[in-house]
Amino acid sequence: MADDDLLSLDFTMPGALENAPAETVTPEKPALSLELVPVDAPPSVAEAPSAPPPRARLPAALEDAATMHAAGQEIEALRRLEAALKSGEDLGDCALRVWGGLFDLLQGLGRRPAFDALALAFAKRFEKSPPTWSGDVAEDHEAHASSSGRAHVSLTGMLDASIGEVLKQAMKLAQTSSLVRIDLGKLVDANNDGATLMMRALAALKKAKKDYVLGSPEHLAQLLSAKLTVGERRDEQMWLLLLALHQQAFHQEAFEDAAVNYAVTFEVSPPSWEMPQHPPEVTPEVSPEPATGFSLRGQLVGTTAADFAALEGAAAGRDQLDVDANYLVRIDAAGTGHLLDLLTRLKADGKCIRIVGLPTLVAAWMEMQGLAAVAELHPRSL
Repeated sequence: MADDDLLSLDFTMPGALENAPAETVTPEKPALSLELVPVDAPPSVAEAPSAPPPRARLPAALEDAATMHAAGQEIEALRRLEAALKSGEDLGDCALRVWGGLFDLLQGLGRRPAFDALALAFAKRFEKSPPTWSGDVAEDHEAHASSSGRAHVSLTGMLDASIGEVLKQAMKLAQTSSLVRIDLGKLVDANNDGATLMMRALAALKKAKKDYVLGSPEHLAQLLSAKLTVGERRDEQMWLLLLALHQQAFHQEAFEDAAVNYAVTFEVSPPSWEMPQHPPEVTPEVSPEPATGFSLRGQLVGTTAADFAALEGAAAGRDQLDVDANYLVRIDAAGTGHLLDLLTRLKADGKCIRIVGLPTLVAAWMEMQGLAAVAELHPRSL
């Protein structure tokens, strides 16, 4: 299938786009990046101790959630922290950090009502101002390209006929992209119209031999499973999308169970299990412009040691360096290992590195992996 054929497919439902505004394409906004940024003047940093004390053990809830978050399991991390608060689990002196982790997760998942409810509970519990919702988080479906040649699609709210426009944009971006990532973690509901359009998109990408990866497939699978009833012959595309999600998540047992239920419901042979080609996650981009500061941004997943070379270059010739992590969303185990190796070398060279503005769960994860012994970690304050 030629790339041009990606644009000929119908990604709208009848009447869905009547009187719709003219199509716009979201300006380029790299989803993931390691970026050098100007810093007016680095604050003074006290000399790091040569032999830091052993890391204090974090409460189990925080360690569990941080591990889940690093693995891309945001929903599971959210549930773990919620359960800890509701059950009165012993959090020691880390109660505020658990609340902070919940705020970060709800913000990242685009769950504004739950965030506002948590903010009210926080204010009553601690008698202090809670964090505020950031307007930088996308409220609508969006698709954009990154400068690394990947396309990123974020679906938010309802998976319904309204996704037609963003899928049309995604097909355009797919023509010149090496990988298409479709994030599903911010969806809160779905119907058969949305499932139909999603299945068309996946089929088009597969036929055009374009690699794609679904972010948080388990989340949407759970939403769909709750809406489907065995024996009720309706919403067939939702059933087929459920099977595709189980396959993308490498959940063969769940796939086979759903396939049997699909066959019973529609009296047809179900799709067979195919081992998915799991493409690598999008890696960070390095800005070539020289500057005096450094920032970590987006989701640092699937990285290599070479991806952190820019950080090492920024520290060259300096005794101390501040790294801005306010826009860092996640760093996985591989990325953390490469970062730890680099920070260990920099500390051995007598350099002091401060990582400031860390999200709560990212900070906890870095502490667990030993980064606090070779760099100063400064989480966001509540």
